Parts: sequence; C-alpha cells; structure tokens
Amino acid sequence: MDQESPQNQEQQNLTLQQEIQAIGGLPLTHDKLFREVFQWLGLAKAFLRLVLSGPILAKLDLDRLTIEPREFLNVVFKETRADMIYRAPILGSDESLCIYVLLEHKSFNDFFTIFQADQYAGQISQREYQKADDEERLNVNFRFSPVLVIIFHHGERPFTGPIEVAELYEDYGILSDYLPRREAILFDLSTLPEIPDDPEAPELYAVLRIMQVIFSLDLSLRIREVLERLKPYSEIPKYRRLIRFLWYYFVSYTKKRPEQELLMVSDAVKNIIGAREMTTFLEQLRADERVIAKAETVLMLLRTKFKTIPEEVEVAVRQMTDPTALDSLAAHVLDCRSIEEFSEALK
Repeated sequence: MDQESPQNQEQQNLTLQQEIQAIGGLPLTHDKLFREVFQWLGLAKAFLRLVLSGPILAKLDLDRLTIEPREFLNVVFKETRADMIYRAPILGSDESLCIYVLLEHKSFNDFFTIFQADQYAGQISQREYQKADDEERLNVNFRFSPVLVIIFHHGERPFTGPIEVAELYEDYGILSDYLPRREAILFDLSTLPEIPDDPEAPELYAVLRIMQVIFSLDLSLRIREVLERLKPYSEIPKYRRLIRFLWYYFVSYTKKRPEQELLMVSDAVKNIIGAREMTTFLEQLRADERVIAKAETVLMLLRTKFKTIPEEVEVAVRQMTDPTALDSLAAHVLDCRSIEEFSEALK
C-alpha cells in the first residue's frame, strides 16, 4: 500500500472538530468527499487502473503520479473545486513526457460537462505553452502533453449528456470532419454492476460503493457492510480517517431517516475504530441543522415581505449560529418597514 504524505499524516492527527473544519465543514457533500479522498494517491492510482485501458496503462508510470496544485489553473477553474488533475509521466522517460488526467466529477446529469472539461483541458495546454515560452523551448519541435478527460458521475439516474465535444456543435451535414474531437471516458457509478476490489487500495471499493448506494433506501445496511470490510485495516490511521469520512457522508445524506438508523451506523463506527466522539458529532450535526432551518425561515420571511434580499444580508443571516438570535430576527421581520431597517438589526 502507498505511504501517506506528511500532509496526510498530519491531517490524521486532527481532532474531530479540526478534521471537520479541514474538509470544509458539514454537511459532507458529494463534492467534498470526492475532493478529499481522490487526493489520496493510493486511491487515485487504483482508480486509474480500474478505468484506463491496458494500452494506456502500459505507457504510464503510476509510481510517479502526482496531483497538480490548484495554482495550476486560472480563477475560473479554481471555482470548480471538485475536479482533480493528475500528472502521469510516460514510463521510462524523464519528467517532461507525461499525460494529464482531468477528472471531472458530477453528481447530477449536466449536459455541458464535456464543454466545461474541454475548456479546462485547454487551460492546461495554455499553461504548458506559457511555461515553454518562458523557458525558450517554444519552437517547431515543441509538443503539448495530452490531456485525458474522465467524467466521474454518480447519481440516482445514469448520465445521458454527451461525452464528445463535437456533439455540442451543429454541423449542418457538411462540417463533421472539422469539429472539435475531444472525447471523454465516462465512468458512471449508477450503471456499474459490480465494483472490483483492489488489494493495494481497499479504500477505493469503500468510497465507490458508498457513493454508488448513497441514494438507496437501505443505505444504513449497506454502509455497515462497507465498514465491516474496512475493519481489518482499522488500526491504520488513514483507514480510521476514511471510516469517519464515510460516517460523516452517511449522516449528511440521511437527515430524514429515523434516528435509530443513524445510531446503528454510529455504533458500527465506534465498534470498529473506538471513536467516542461519534454521538457528540451526531448531536452537533442535529443542532447545526436546526440553526440552518431557522436561518432559512428568516430568509423566507424576508423574501415574502420585500421580494429581494441584498447579498450581504443573506450572507449575514446564514453565518449566524445562535438559534435564539435567529428566532428574534424572524419576529423582527414582521415589524420592520424596510430591508434597510432589518439590516440595521444585523449590526
């Protein structure tokens, strides 16, 4: 199994609250889980072994796989936080010969996913162009590194958007040979009949399986099955942390499930990794949900009375954590005569 980076080892020592803050707070959304675990190189390598064809894998040196930093992309791409970019050198070559693997995650059926991915791939090439220019390597022998796009989809229904850029263009029956030809690999969890095990990275099965069944009615049973599969690895910090992440993810998407289901999975987590804070975490999550609900009530009352709400007012209301203060604001909406008067009460 792959050694964890010093950064991941440091994260494993975080307290429960520090860990939750480090992943962007709760709830643990599809994107947050994806962004976190697909930074783990062991899981990333196992995923590429699963998805890429034999001829492509035979060319890649996955032992030298790296993750491109966020600074690699421009401001537009930074806003798409769930996406991952891997850099894989060509086997037997120096570092300059490589391919980039752009992993575009979608938890809904976005028709324009391939368009977005193609724009991002173009930005990677622009960066390469600029780097070659700065290093005075921009000549007739210069070639761009290929960018391979993988659309990672999981949702309640299969992905039906196009996976080739040309499908987005009208060719009028005469231009098909001249349209953009970038085509993505589609990895659709909703249509995957079985997730294979990778003995080098058991975390891959656990993550893919939970993301695959997150919309299931019997989710509590299925997540317990996955957790039991991770039990033999529960003394390894990385897997203890993964078990907690899967628990956060489960709770984040089972808000309307009976409390007993949540406690059953919580007990399974505690039995496997001995985490005494899980019940406290559940209580905190429930308290956070009540605060969120109260904030939404205030905003609903404001929209009903004033039609539109300034962005700064909405942000201020959503950032409040005191449920009593939110109750007072809800009552104040009924009395105030303008949105400006309401804004004064927020100061």
